[in-house]
Formats: sequence, structure tokens, C-alpha cells
Amino acid sequence: MKYIVSMRMTFAVALVMMLTATGLWATGADEEEPAVAADRETVFDPATGITWTAPEYGGTLTWGANGLPKNTDLWAPGGWTPHLISGVNEKLVHGNWAISRDKVAELAWIYSGPEMYRGALAESWEMPDDTTWIWNIRQGVHYHDKAPMNGREFDAYDVEWNYHRFWGLGDFTEDGPTPNLAVRAFGIELESATATDKWTVELKLTKPYPNTVYLMSHNLTWMLAREVVEQYGDYGDWRNVVGTGPYQLTDLVEDTSATWEKNPNYWGYDEKFPDNRLPYIDTLKNLVIPDATARLAAMRTGKIDMLSMTGDARIFSVDNIESLQKTNPEIEVWPVYAFSSGSHIFNQSVPLMQDVNVRKALQMAVDRETISATFLKGWGDPAPNGIVSQRQVGWNWPYEEWPEEVKAGYKHDPAEAEALLDEAGYPRGADGVRFTLKFGHAGWSDPAYPEVVIAYFDAIGVKSELVVVPGAEMGHYMSTEAHDLHLVNWVGYPIFPPSPDVYRLTSNPWSRTLGRHWSKAKDPEMDALIAEMQATTTAEEWQSLHVQVDEKTVREHWGLVKPISPQFSVTQPWVEGYFGEAGLGYAERNTFKARLWIDSALKAASGR
Repeated sequence: MKYIVSMRMTFAVALVMMLTATGLWATGADEEEPAVAADRETVFDPATGITWTAPEYGGTLTWGANGLPKNTDLWAPGGWTPHLISGVNEKLVHGNWAISRDKVAELAWIYSGPEMYRGALAESWEMPDDTTWIWNIRQGVHYHDKAPMNGREFDAYDVEWNYHRFWGLGDFTEDGPTPNLAVRAFGIELESATATDKWTVELKLTKPYPNTVYLMSHNLTWMLAREVVEQYGDYGDWRNVVGTGPYQLTDLVEDTSATWEKNPNYWGYDEKFPDNRLPYIDTLKNLVIPDATARLAAMRTGKIDMLSMTGDARIFSVDNIESLQKTNPEIEVWPVYAFSSGSHIFNQSVPLMQDVNVRKALQMAVDRETISATFLKGWGDPAPNGIVSQRQVGWNWPYEEWPEEVKAGYKHDPAEAEALLDEAGYPRGADGVRFTLKFGHAGWSDPAYPEVVIAYFDAIGVKSELVVVPGAEMGHYMSTEAHDLHLVNWVGYPIFPPSPDVYRLTSNPWSRTLGRHWSKAKDPEMDALIAEMQATTTAEEWQSLHVQVDEKTVREHWGLVKPISPQFSVTQPWVEGYFGEAGLGYAERNTFKARLWIDSALKAASGR
């Protein structure tokens, strides 16, 4: 990341100089001399340490997407609605855009503590006791000037209505909580939500929860427009979407594109440059390009400006990144290690995977150091870990505390791996094969990686049948009580706490759906730890128990560790203000784009 930061302005200057030298940026005698990037007005960004060209208004930002959701109502099951409503509808809080990126967990905000958030629709908040939360609603915020809201001012009664609808309170008691997975997955329960006056909302929790601000910034805290639901019965038609955010959703062509236009009356200002009203960019455009190769081609030709987590279009393949850098060295590459790309979890509902020596042997068969240096071409981090990366200090069992015998189980030692399998009762047969694994791999991850691992397994006499599972079907393997795949991968493992996703490895305490986890382990000790985590009311105890969970997964090899390789976001050099951020809080996929701007002179000089 430091290399990318230090080179950023150099790329811009080099491009302008190259275009000028080749005559592609020519000037006439009567025309104003174009400013070379190094001579133009700039601003220093204290959050990232980058010097940008000064923010400017106007232009269009276009990005590629793997797909688009079918629905804009969070109440409806299925879909990933924030890809459409983020930036249109807002939450009470979002990530603090002005905070130093050194303090943000891998640029995601998703697993960050409450100090990483700042008020959005709520100006401030307080918790007078462990089960009472007071929101002080920001005044002077108006809905878009679009029927049926027609610019009405947002207030505390809108907050009350949204909490009632999502949690099945008040007039929605008979309906019950939203069937959307987010209510079950994020698990915080409300006793009541009451607007005590026009600018104050009081939430009563059923019990204390650790890290409440984080939990309440999740998916279901988008503030939808009450009158839309009252008039149309739901919020599912994109044409009826109205919010308070910096953008308005103005066009949606199914499986093709989405377009947002600037809200000229937006209330917000740039947290880094507080004199500047947001948003900078006039138009946001999302093009659906399902094929990864086609998305790369669109970046090469300048058809799109960005590939990132928005639209699930980040790049997984190191080969693709290196190819893009060779053809287009001016394109910015932003590696983010917050989510490991394609690690695998052992399915302990299968008898073979219930033997810790078998799991340990498979672990020792794989040479992560070599994979990092060759297959991942230096991008990978081969350090061993449990369910949490060693990068997330305080939430894992630190490697330096591992006993030597535990560390030895994560070192490449094929001879010891074979001895463990012999001892476990799986000797080589006459054909040299011990057994065959069903190696499940999600279609969204790099398909070349499991082939590398399979070669290592083959060297110790373990054959593998590669089963590539389409991304849309991976949920089946998470929710099914048992299946016959011996390993299955999840794009976010190892992950960064305090995320509820941690417990997909065990028994998800935020879920009311039994079996909603990847490991399928029936382990009384782990269940007891998870029960304690469910019962705790303090963040300190929660964190301590989390470390214990991580230690258990390390000692017992619950997952096949992969070198942590980044997912890559890429941007054209004229996209300013972007540092590789994955969002601006949980599911805030588009909100941060209001804080980016286009260097129009550089874009024009490139012929775009």
C-alpha cells in the first residue's frame, strides 16, 4: 500500500507528460496553456497522506458490476439492496471518512469499533444505561424533492416508523420482524422504539449488547421513506425510491445498468474538507458486466472508471492485476486484505474430517510460503491463523503465544503429514491413494488456487475431486445441516471481528436458523464458548471469548489456511479521493462515492 500511495501522483504527472509529448494534449496559440498535474492546485489529505488535485464538481463516475439486486426493499427476503439504495437512503450513523486510514480495519469500517463511526441522520447519541439508547436526530435534513415525499423534512418519527417496521413493533407487531436475513443474522432485539419528540428517539433493548453502535449500523438501519410504503404497500419498485442522501436513483435497466443523479439539496459536507458541500460528482453509473475478462477490458479502454466491492466486481486474480498493470500502468491498484480470497473450511459433518490428525495432515501438506512467492507472486501473506487474521491485533490468539508443537502443525512437512495419515488409519493403497476428497470451491474465487492445493494433496496420496459451486448456491452449503463436500470455501475467511460472520464456523449466535455455519461441527466445548459470547454484555468479555474461540480453531485445524491474498480494487487515474475503501460502514457501498471527484482535465487529456 505504501508503494501505491507514493506513486499515485507520479502516474498522473507521467500520463499528462506522455500525452503532451505525443501531441494528444496539444494547445493552440489562442488557448489557455493546460496545467501539468504537478503545477495544478492540490490539497493534502491527512486521512490518507495523499496529495490530490483540488476537489471539483461535475462529471460522471462509472463502475462495473457483477450483477444488480432485483429489489430495493430491505423488508423483502433475498437480494443485496444496498447496491441500489446506498447513497440514496441513509443511516443514523456511518463510517468516519476523515479518520486516519491507519486506524480503519483494512479500509472496511465493517469490523471497526464505535469510535470509527460518526453521526449521519443522527447528530449524536448516548446510552444512559446498558439497555437504553437515545438518538438525537439531525435537523434540517430533507427528503428528495420527489413524490410522495416532496422534500419533507426528516424527523424522529421516521426513525420510529423504520424501527417498528423492521423489528415488528407498534403497528407492525402482527407482521413480526422482517423476514430479511439481516434481522436474524445481526440479532439485536428491541423492546421498543419511541420518538419522544420530533428530534429524539429512545430505543429500549431487551438486554445489553457489546459494541451496540456497530450492530446498529448494519443492514436494517437504512431509513426508508414512510409515505412510499404507505402509498404503494412496499419499497420494492426502484421508481418509488426516495431518500435523504447525496444521490437519487433515476434509472434501472434490469441486468444492464443503474444510474444515480446528484441531489442538489443534500445536507452533507465533506468531512475532510468541511467547506465543500457534497456530492462532487453529478452522475453515478453502474454497468453490469458479469464476465471478469470483459470487466478488465472495460477498464483498459476507459469505458469504466472503477472496479471495487460495489457490485461485487473486485479482482481476485494476481495474474489479472499484473496483466492490467502491464497494459495500463496508469491505472491505480488498491489491494485490500480485509477479506481473504478463497480459504477453505473443513466440513466436520463428514466422518473423515472429524479426525483432527487428518485435518492437521492436510494442513501440513500445503506449502504456503512457496504459494505466496510463486502463485501469488509476492502478494500473499503466508502467516498461519485461525478464524481471524493475525493482522487484527486483539481479536486473535497471537502467533507468538502459540506453543512450538502448535506452530509445527502449520509448517510444510509432507513426511509428517504422511505419518499422521498412516497413524489415523489411512495408509496408501496399491495405487498409492489413501482416499479421495470432494474439494468444494466457490465460483466467485480464483479457480486456479484449489488446483495448486490439490497438487500438494496428491503428493501425500490424497486424491481430490474439484467441485466448483456457483456463487449463488454457496448459501445452500452454509444453511444445510450436512453435505458431502469435505472442504468448502468462503471468501471472507479468515475474517476480521467483531463480525457475526465469525460464527459461521461454529454456531452463529446471531442466527435463529440451526446449522447456519460452515464447519458443521458438533463440539460441546465450542458451543459453550459461543453460549458465553451470546450471554455476555461487555465488549471486553466478548473480545476475550473471541480469542478463546480463535485459539480452539487454531489448535484443532478447523480451517485449511490459505496465504491471505488481497482483493483488488482498481481506478482510473482521474478518480480522485479514493484510497481503496471497501465502503463507509456496513453495506455502505455507494455512500463514499459522494466524497470522490473527477479530475476533468486529466480525463479529457486521456481522450475519455
